[in-house]
This record gives sequence, structure tokens and C-alpha cells, in this order.
Amino acid sequence: MTTPSQSTPAPAQLLDSFGRRLHYLRLSITDLCNLRCRYCMPPEGIEKLPQDMVLTLEELARVSRIAVGLGVDKIRLTGGEPLLRKGLSRLLDELKSLKPRPDLRITTNGLLLAQKLPELVAGGVSTVNVSLDSLKPELYGQITGLGAQAGHEALAKVWQGIRAALDEPSLQVKLNVVLLGGVNEEEIVDFARLTLEHPLAVRFIEYMPVGRNTPFQPERFLAAEQVLQRIRSLGEVEPLPQRPGDGPAQRLRLAGAPGELGVISALSSHFCATCNRIRLSSEGQVVPCLLSDVAVELKPLLRGGADDAAVAKALLEAARLKPRNHHQAVVSPHAAGCQMSRLGG
Repeated sequence: MTTPSQSTPAPAQLLDSFGRRLHYLRLSITDLCNLRCRYCMPPEGIEKLPQDMVLTLEELARVSRIAVGLGVDKIRLTGGEPLLRKGLSRLLDELKSLKPRPDLRITTNGLLLAQKLPELVAGGVSTVNVSLDSLKPELYGQITGLGAQAGHEALAKVWQGIRAALDEPSLQVKLNVVLLGGVNEEEIVDFARLTLEHPLAVRFIEYMPVGRNTPFQPERFLAAEQVLQRIRSLGEVEPLPQRPGDGPAQRLRLAGAPGELGVISALSSHFCATCNRIRLSSEGQVVPCLLSDVAVELKPLLRGGADDAAVAKALLEAARLKPRNHHQAVVSPHAAGCQMSRLGG
């Protein structure tokens, strides 16, 4: 019989200094994007990273494998626009072969979704989040930087992808709507109505001061409670319980709806106490908090001959550096964090 002193020690887990277990890795696989959303980057765009600065597919897969060994059970591919990354299906094959197999998800702007959907299904993706901030073609074009005329064709492509994804029985489909006061706030009810027609989740996200190249505009901020008031105008709203693995959204459903709604209040009501995320930017920085400047460089280790134990140690150090709170507030927001196009949300 094994005595307590002889027992095998428990494997290391990604725990921060406040006892939160970080089991959700958001993996930015490219800094490239085919949109110029006004809250994400300036109209002139951001200079793209030299190709050798971006992590290779092999490096992304290696970090993911090591993270899974540290307890990560959910991986979301982000960008930039992840569907632009060459070799995406090869990376998905690597990730779905990990043991234990993580829940694989992806966030996309949807422009290439219909085209790439077979790769996502074959790669074992469980959930597709489509970033969509307007249902009006002209406004969609303005928000995304495409221009009003191009917005018609682009929005049609996005909806083609959404409908195709809804037809895939293995996929859950979510819409991520960043709300901008005076821009798309009048569409809250229209987005909410979609859940009465389709089995999708619509998540309203508070506008946040992310990155240093896109100045925060306080007049564009809408608090979650304002969103909830508009949703309630449609009728009875039923709160939904949190499930294991759920993100920070306050979940609810309109009576009789096949879909559901969510409100993410990153500024008006911090959910930091339950945050389970750690992020890897496309150039190899481990970022413990989206809204802080703390980061741990992995690329020198990955390209300098470091073994897996050294990479794991760096991930554990990044987890230890995760702050208790992000220190952003509606009344005093300040620019912070990695450029969104290189980190994802």
C-alpha cells in the first residue's frame, strides 16, 4: 500500500495568486484581419507583424499541449481573424488530438465562415462565436471600416455563414455584439428578437478601453443594465443558471425563445472574481488579463531550445501575475493592454 509520503504529487495547475484556476486558454493565431472595426483599430489599420514574429502552428500546438497538461480544458482560437490563418485545419487536428481533449471554440467575424465551416466541423470545433455589431448593411459597413456600399455584400456573406453554422447539428452558434452608444444601441431589440427565431445565443458586450491605438470614447459606453431594460421591453425574461465552463455572460431567455441572450458587463460590474482565462498573443506573449499591461514572453523559450518544463514554468508564472481586478472603471477608463488585433477578446 502506498503511504502518504510515497503518493504521487498532484500535477501542477494554472492557479493564480487568488486561488482562481485558469483552465480557459484563448489562443490568438494571427494578427491579420480583413475588417477595421472602429473600436478595435484605427482607420488606417495596424502594421502587420513580420511573419517570423508570429508563432508557428507547431509552436501554437506545443503551448496548447503544455497548457492542457496544466489543466486547461477549453481553448478558443482568436485573432485578428483566425479563419485567415493558413494551415488552420492542421492546427485543429493537433488540438483535437490532445489528451485529455479540450473543448475547441473559435471567434470569427464570419466573412469566411461559410467557406471554412467544413474545416471547423472536421476539426472538432464545438462553438462558433460570430462578431456582429449591426444588422443594417450601411451601419455594418461603417462600424467595420468597409464603407456603406461594401457593407451590403459583406453582411450577406456573414449571414450566409451564420445560417450554414446553424444547420450544423454539432455546432453551437453565438453572436457577439459590442454595443456603442449612439451607433448601434437602437438595434438591441432587433438582435434580441433573433433568439425568438433561431437557436443561437446573442451576447451583448460592454464597450471597453482595450489597446493603445484606439482611444476610448466614454460617450459610446452603454451599461449592461441599460441593455437589460431594452430587452425587457420585448416581454417576460427568464434568468438562466450558470453552467460549468460558462463565460462571464449574465444569461437569460425571452419566454418561448429557442435561443438565449447574454450580457457581459466588463466595466459596469466586474466579473474578475470568477475569471478563468489566460491568453496567448499571436507574437507569443502570455497575457493574464485583457485589461492590464502584464505579459510573459514565451517566444524566446520556444525558439531558444527550452524544454517543456521551462515553458510550463513560464505559464505558471503568468498565472501567478494575474491581478485580482482589472482596475478599469466607467468613470475613469484608461488605455491598457495588448493591441486587440494581436490578442483577441
